[in-house]
Amino acid sequence: DGEIINGESSINQAPITGESIPVDKIIGDAVYAGTINESGSLEIKVTKLVEDTTISKIIHLVEEAQEKKAPTQAFVDKFATIYTPIVFILALFIMVIPPLFDGAWSEWFYKGLELLVVACPCALVISTPVAIVSAIGNAAKNGVLIKGGTFLEKAGAINAIAFDKTGTLTEGKPAVSEVVSLAAEENQLLAITKTLEDYSNHPIARAIVDYAAEKKVDSLQGSNFKILTGKGVQATIQETVYYAGNAKLFSDLGTPLSHCWSHIEKLQNEGKTIIIVGTAKSVLGIISVADTIR
Repeated sequence: DGEIINGESSINQAPITGESIPVDKIIGDAVYAGTINESGSLEIKVTKLVEDTTISKIIHLVEEAQEKKAPTQAFVDKFATIYTPIVFILALFIMVIPPLFDGAWSEWFYKGLELLVVACPCALVISTPVAIVSAIGNAAKNGVLIKGGTFLEKAGAINAIAFDKTGTLTEGKPAVSEVVSLAAEENQLLAITKTLEDYSNHPIARAIVDYAAEKKVDSLQGSNFKILTGKGVQATIQETVYYAGNAKLFSDLGTPLSHCWSHIEKLQNEGKTIIIVGTAKSVLGIISVADTIR
């Protein structure tokens, strides 16, 4: 783990946070070991030793969880360590002491064996792990993975469940959810955006290009393509410079956003990532991208 001291880039944090859309990082932001630098060059000051990184802590927690026994199993194991020697000593006592007084060795020997058979906790000790293994195996057949007995036992007391969204309830990859046309028709907006994003490997760019292809919208003739790290992209189409990116990009350009701010807030409040498309003078439209529900 570390802190950015020079450069800007988009970081894919999916290995740590599970979030499908890369996060823009600038100087002063923290970065995690195990995450992927999508674009741009970064100079990072290391702030944690390898054993103290976030990913190391996650691995340690998973290892600990796998080693934990179910409470019932732990109790039975503890019970057996005390109970079994007591039963064994009693059986030995029955086999040896009474015959010293009446001489019926074979009779008392069998009585000692009977005590061992009846009182031995084998069934009790074996039944708990067998039941847990059986339940975990049955759950796995139905597509449910349970990390261990302790979690299986806790499932019986669950009143509410919180699901991890990305990759569990959703596809884990961004897709276009809405196109808001302001100063251009939808097909024209998609054509300009596809031209701008065609050469980018950013997951959001690929989502827009795929959406435009599904709508059978072709790219336009473009030139002077440039990636604006942490902001978006730009290109010249028909002698006009077009931009596609976040609100910060258009704020820096001085493009008026007042007429489209209500659309921006609405989409962001819905948890969607927005791509504003336009020139330095005006906004043509907004494309929202979100992780799609399975």
